Amino acid sequence: MKNKILFIAIFTCLTTSVFSQNLNDSWQIGVGFGITKFSENDAAFIGDQYLFQVPTVSLTMPIGDRFSLDGAMSFNTIDDVGFIKNSVKYFSMDASFRYNLNAMFNKFAPYVFIGGSVVDSERKMTPTLNVGGGGIYWVSDNIGINPQLYYKHSFEGYESMRSHIQGTLGVVFKLNWNNGGGDNGRNAAKHLGGCMF
Repeated sequence: MKNKILFIAIFTCLTTSVFSQNLNDSWQIGVGFGITKFSENDAAFIGDQYLFQVPTVSLTMPIGDRFSLDGAMSFNTIDDVGFIKNSVKYFSMDASFRYNLNAMFNKFAPYVFIGGSVVDSERKMTPTLNVGGGGIYWVSDNIGINPQLYYKHSFEGYESMRSHIQGTLGVVFKLNWNNGGGDNGRNAAKHLGGCMF
């Protein structure tokens, strides 16, 4: 019985230290591409149902153990990528408040967010309210793959834009501005501290 209790305590300690990691605890810069999708009804108004953006760029700043602020911009500098041909321009400036979830599988760090955008598509800049989610799969200590999905809601009072979905895929780089050896040492001690008997 004592061995079972000891095994359960050690197992709980190990899984807690693995899954309590916050892999989004540093400044990050990202670059990638995006695709937006409008409904069939709104496509006639906008001019296209699908629009391709390259590049998308982002900067993420941690503001706590679980929270971060994210700023992003999307352009379509290339209008023909073979499977999508843009007939209209799309430009977006986004700001998001992100909640980082527990690390999964020791490398993948998912998150959810809420925020807003200013979007322009051939007419004038229009605000949207955004919700969405994404994650970063860290292929190394400093480089990750970042898929993300937005729903951008355009209010009826604004006649220059329609609600739409935007998916992005990028590569992010940790800048490690606030993650020196002292922090790593404290984090390690914190995790080990949870395992003391």
